[in-house]
Amino acid sequence: MPSNFLDRVTEGHVLCDGGYYLEFERRCLGSYASKIPMGVLDYPEGVLELHKEFARAGAEVLQAMVWGVRPMEREEELHRKAVELAREAAGPDRFVAGTLSPYVYSGRSKWDPMTEEDRTRARAFFERRVDQQTSAGVDLFIVETFYSVDEVSLAIPFVKQAGIPVVVTMTYRDAEFTREGYRPGEAAKRLVDAGADVVGINCMRPWTTMRPLMYEVREAVSVPLCAQPTGYELEPGETFNRPLSVANLWTQVEPRVVTRFSMAEYTAEARHMGIGLIGSCCGALPFHVRAMAEALDIATDLPDVDRGYRGLAG
Repeated sequence: MPSNFLDRVTEGHVLCDGGYYLEFERRCLGSYASKIPMGVLDYPEGVLELHKEFARAGAEVLQAMVWGVRPMEREEELHRKAVELAREAAGPDRFVAGTLSPYVYSGRSKWDPMTEEDRTRARAFFERRVDQQTSAGVDLFIVETFYSVDEVSLAIPFVKQAGIPVVVTMTYRDAEFTREGYRPGEAAKRLVDAGADVVGINCMRPWTTMRPLMYEVREAVSVPLCAQPTGYELEPGETFNRPLSVANLWTQVEPRVVTRFSMAEYTAEARHMGIGLIGSCCGALPFHVRAMAEALDIATDLPDVDRGYRGLAG
């Protein structure tokens, strides 16, 4: 394992990988998001290759591909295999992150306060996921794409008990507040109070509309920050929920892939803002991560193409 993760994100910056799920679907290795994690068992070579591509591009954190896994018979096997694949690609010099996704609110279209039964089931869900991935050897957890501070606060203690760093990122789709009505800054403060080591925002927004929300987070807390915008550009006022339809997201966003130059500009801005964990989410591909690595002066495992051309030129 490389040097201490929290020291790295506190004193400088760490580059995370990109988006797996839409790219896995694009490669015909999966279908809708809730079923895509099965690719870990059905197409492990495809998962490993995508991990390796992000690693070659310069990613310093590889996330186990288990976001969105629902309760199932083979879930322990799936979690173990996902971590093994990420570790194989990561080698000794990169971090491997476990992942936790929402349980209670992932399938709800409207906000209803959690019942005590919801809380009991959610705690069991998070505890099992943390145990399965910790046993497989993750270095940290990225607890991401949550809409509810109340729900994610149930997950954090299990990671803390495991004794490894926990990154928590909320998502803001068509509103700039959580299910409880908290602005990003207030949400971040509550996450820190719950035990989060790193806080921030991921998915649903490109950097252009995530940036002002990240400023709110930065003003509210003193812990390291994480930003993981999408690799798709949206017009002002657009989100993945309005007017785009989540049900048809795969095809609607295809023409909206951002350029590598946009991702490099975002990375430079994030670095200037003091964001410690700089990443990306759905739609961000290895070539985006390469541009981000170059913006951070991170060495990649790619061949020196210019040198090759110079050799051919004599």
